[in-house]
Amino acid sequence: MWPNSEKQKKIVETAKSIAKKIAPTAQYHDFNATFPVEHFRLIKEKGYLKACVPEKYGGLGHGITDMVLSQYEIGKACGSTAVAVGMHHQVMGTESESDQWPENIRSTIFNDVVQSGAIANNIASEPELGSPRGGGRPSTSLTKSSNNEWILNGRKTWSTLSPVLTYAMTLAAVEDGSGDVAKIVVEMNSTGVSIEETWNSMSMRATGSHDIIFDNVRVSENDFISRSNPKNRTSISPNGSAWFPMLLSGANLGIAHSARLYAIKFALNRRPTGSQAPISDIPHIREQIARMESQLLRARRNLFSCCEDWEKYPYDRDDLLPEISIVKVQTIEAAISITDLAMRIVGAVGLDKDKPLERYFRDVRSGISNPPIEARALEQLSSHLLSTIDETT
Repeated sequence: MWPNSEKQKKIVETAKSIAKKIAPTAQYHDFNATFPVEHFRLIKEKGYLKACVPEKYGGLGHGITDMVLSQYEIGKACGSTAVAVGMHHQVMGTESESDQWPENIRSTIFNDVVQSGAIANNIASEPELGSPRGGGRPSTSLTKSSNNEWILNGRKTWSTLSPVLTYAMTLAAVEDGSGDVAKIVVEMNSTGVSIEETWNSMSMRATGSHDIIFDNVRVSENDFISRSNPKNRTSISPNGSAWFPMLLSGANLGIAHSARLYAIKFALNRRPTGSQAPISDIPHIREQIARMESQLLRARRNLFSCCEDWEKYPYDRDDLLPEISIVKVQTIEAAISITDLAMRIVGAVGLDKDKPLERYFRDVRSGISNPPIEARALEQLSSHLLSTIDETT
């Protein structure tokens, strides 16, 4: 059962304390599509931003299981806040596990997170490109202006955390004839960086996922994290690959938990006119409650156990990666099903925008479009299976 260590218990308790404070304002920010700056002020004060930073840099050194458990707790209170801060954690956690950044960038960002509460996110999606996982070349471009300087131009969409972002880990096409695509670090206070407040989604309305515009932003060679060529892909370690899907899953399952709890409390207290008993006594309602609970129990077990396996068996991560993708897909589907059942139990009252259930109902649906999407997860699983089964035996 979880938490199963003192270190794990401590970070989960921190997450619970954050959740308790932010829950009362979650609905306001969702309704108005405003970014909850005060939520992130509290998150910074609690030291939660440095949770995944390695201890050698002054961070807390938490692994993926600790953080998914914690994100589950914050998701119960505010899905937008959980998903948004999860974007920062996945950047920190992925790098902590994979160790891919140049040391100058790694030490600078980790130290800034620990000392100043800096916030980072990967900024890759574009209006025409969509998700870069589709394999397209970014329109955002880097052109060389001198031996050590480049000029960055472009627009990025779905830039979660943009109102409080310190570092944008940006994907851009290198326009020097190489055909390379680069990931660079852009400081958000750089000249030429601006935010256009475009975010007006049905789900996760308070994530601040606005457009970021780069207008002749000057960057140096020292800001390059990596360069690669899509036409000559090389195999890379799976280390770090689980952080995004698992943290996202934890946040969404936390939302489903709250939907299930709301529906149960509603059923226990709802007594239609002329009835002496609550609707929780109706066999059909009890069946739906059991369905919610069984799906939540199974999804929790799959998610948390999968995270533990990822940490315990680092040499098996190539084999675990397709499972990670499928667990993400199944967790999101479970969250959607649980909120559907909750809505059926509550009925038309659940559609009231003054009640939280319609927010839960909307928010979990955003996970469908977060990578890995179902089609790619299924292809990844089938490819892995077909390549490992010996047809002669």
